[in-house]
Order: sequence, then C-alpha cells, then structure tokens
Amino acid sequence: MVWQANPNLDVLDRQSWLFTGILPLYYLSPPSFCFDITCSDQPIMDDKNLHDYNVLEHVETFIGTALAQAEVYATNHIIMTMGGDFFDQNAHEDFKNLDKLIHYVNL
Repeated sequence: MVWQANPNLDVLDRQSWLFTGILPLYYLSPPSFCFDITCSDQPIMDDKNLHDYNVLEHVETFIGTALAQAEVYATNHIIMTMGGDFFDQNAHEDFKNLDKLIHYVNL
C-alpha cells in the first residue's frame, strides 16, 4: 500500500509518499508457532516413534494460516513473521523448529 502523506502536495511529488503495509499480528508468530521458552506452543516432534508426533498437524495449521493471510493481500506474496520483542531467548530451539517447519512444509 502506498500512503500519500500530504494530499495537498502535487501527486507527482513522490518524495512524500510512503510504502507501507499492515501485518496480521504485528510481527509476532502465528498462533501455534511460537517456539520460544516464553510460549506454550508445542515444538515440532518429527520422530514417528514418539507418541506425540505432530508434523502433519503443524504443516496443516501453517498452510491454513498462510492461505488465510493470503486472502487479505492484493499480491501473490505474503510475509509470515515469526518472532516478537524479547523472543529467541532459546534461539537454538526456535530456529531448530523453524528449520523443521520449513523442511516439512516444502515436502
């Protein structure tokens, strides 16, 4: 979205225009995808021998979230924010789960 900061300026004076956008949850992770120690969302358990294997659930939820967000954008591209202030206190766990999510969504 382009915001014309001052409607009294000449339309051709693009120096006063701002390219902006609106994010669905500020820049927080979508529900069910906060893997930080400050959150209570379940990590991605990708060992099929575990009783709490949940890859398919996470993939389906993530794709559903992406499709829902895509409905409100006028382009074929969306931004999926994954974080927040003071998140990544256990960055290894956060990024390990994000890597798993990316891997399984792309299969």
